[in-house]
Amino acid sequence: MIKLIATDLDGTLINDRRTVPDDFEEIWNILNDNNIVLLAASGRDYNGAAGFFGPLAEKMMFICDNGANIYDKGQVIESHNIPVEKVHAMLREIDKIENADPMLCGTHGTYVTAGSPAFMAKMANHYSPLTWVDDLYAVEDDIFKVSVYDATGDIKNHTYLPLAEKFEKENTIHMSANIWVDIMDKTADKGLAIQSLQKMFGVSYDETMAFGDFYNDEPLLKNAKYAFVMENAPDDLKEKYEYHTSSNKDSGVTKAIRQWVVDKL
Repeated sequence: MIKLIATDLDGTLINDRRTVPDDFEEIWNILNDNNIVLLAASGRDYNGAAGFFGPLAEKMMFICDNGANIYDKGQVIESHNIPVEKVHAMLREIDKIENADPMLCGTHGTYVTAGSPAFMAKMANHYSPLTWVDDLYAVEDDIFKVSVYDATGDIKNHTYLPLAEKFEKENTIHMSANIWVDIMDKTADKGLAIQSLQKMFGVSYDETMAFGDFYNDEPLLKNAKYAFVMENAPDDLKEKYEYHTSSNKDSGVTKAIRQWVVDKL
């Protein structure tokens, strides 16, 4: 029996109207009443992820920042920070890459400096609250994620591969949504986070369901027997996994949960 369900947000649970499926809260309540955990696992920070769920977020669990933080009912229950000297080493390498704009995600805020016009527009329209600083090297906070914005259209070769060559051995690094590269501590990714929760709840791989649509979701998908890939995912990702569901536009997550879990209760 499935006892733990984790779903990515952007491109997976969230539709093109930037909302969750209409029946999400109904599904969540049914599962909760039957002691089945349904949580969101996102590259977004807590405020960005929780904002999709309204008052329900206060009852939910979240894996945030691609696994760097786990929240339960609005409180951090697990966090994985990057040593400051490593943060500064990452910033120095990012400084060498043209049209790559860094952002630091910390315990007390998200820190950015003025950057490219595309980056500035993205920050203004999609991220809140932000702390604007003159110098990212001067930030005094516990940093758990260094994110890099790249709108060149060739993020893999332009930004991801150069940074992966430098930092992949000692850190977790992912491409996210074709415009972000996220770097965390080696102890942080969605897969390690779901493993932590499996231990917490006494749930096995065979009792876990997960949903994703992009490559940074693979650590999550690999830790669930019922690993569902969205119809809107890249074809090579869909080829790797047995289970598929309809697109995020068509409420694929809640349709699959209803079919595979709710209707069998």
